[in-house]
Amino acid sequence: MKKVVLLVVVFFLNALSINGQNLAEIKQKVEEANKLFVKAMIENDYETMHAMYTENILSLPSYQPMIRGLDAIKEMSEVQKQSGWTTKNFVLNTTDIIAAGQLVIEIGNYDILMSMPGDTGEWADVGKYVTVWEVQEDGQLKIRVETWNTDNNPWEGMEGEHLHDEEDSEHH
Repeated sequence: MKKVVLLVVVFFLNALSINGQNLAEIKQKVEEANKLFVKAMIENDYETMHAMYTENILSLPSYQPMIRGLDAIKEMSEVQKQSGWTTKNFVLNTTDIIAAGQLVIEIGNYDILMSMPGDTGEWADVGKYVTVWEVQEDGQLKIRVETWNTDNNPWEGMEGEHLHDEEDSEHH
């Protein structure tokens, strides 16, 4: 019985570790983690990035299937590294924080500048993201779930062409 009571007390104190902080403190902690992640991306420091994920990470990237687990993230990183793709600039702007037990939900927007070898230039993108951070036993935040998508409509230019093609076929 003592073990059960002790476990309940420990669980309650752990829950208070995130809930006892005000949202400004939590946001500051998230933004510090984001700075580390951004720095690692720009420096192609995959080891640091991988250390920021939980073993059971779920990643939901734009225009790709879901990625499950740290090993799959590492495989994706290796493909990225071999491609020569680099991040020139990356800005994360946290707009909202929701604290829920041992999870911190971060919502924000991003601005990124990338390049690929052989490309004629750089590629910029802006969009929004959601990151679910999991508070570890030592208080460190690790990414448990991530998703992002662009604000740019990739079909925008095709919509007019498609409509124009339909009009042409109606006239013939």
